[in-house]
Amino acid sequence: MRARDNPFASHRVETLRYRLPEGVTWDGLLERLASLRYRAALVGPHGRGKTTLLEELAPRLTSLGFRVRTITLRQEERRMDWARLGARDVLLLDGAELLGRFSWLRVRWHCRGAGGLIVTSHRAGLLPTLLECRTTPELLAELVRELTGAEVETSGLFRRHGGNVRMAFWEMYDRIPAAEPAGRTGKPAG
Repeated sequence: MRARDNPFASHRVETLRYRLPEGVTWDGLLERLASLRYRAALVGPHGRGKTTLLEELAPRLTSLGFRVRTITLRQEERRMDWARLGARDVLLLDGAELLGRFSWLRVRWHCRGAGGLIVTSHRAGLLPTLLECRTTPELLAELVRELTGAEVETSGLFRRHGGNVRMAFWEMYDRIPAAEPAGRTGKPAG
């Protein structure tokens, strides 16, 4: 199998949509966000869907008339380029837990006139929590079924990765055998 045909290739995994918890709707989530003056955090450990949820909020905020700005922080790079943010701008900041106290205060200062600031973080406390992102063995099984079209036993996979769906997908990606290049086995690739 070619890497791009692997059901767990990143371009396939990125097509998965965030599943809101039972009893939570997009309308309800947006109402809560409005009640928080569009300043809130999506909270949860690694691999629970915070980034996916943040990405899915963007077009919904745009449809409400906001101009969405996105900054994604990585462990190796925490520099931010600032543009002037106005009342119709909402900053989506992915990875806020990587900021030290001074940098966090700087973000808050730059966003004081913005229409909103929504962050992802591994811990609560930076802003009011909009949603705590969680996973379940059933959710992992549903996502794997959507990617593969087959029923796959995933409870051990869920436990092994402590609920981190991203790590579970990486393991599943590695389990799918890659195609042998033509010439190595004497058989044509494909």
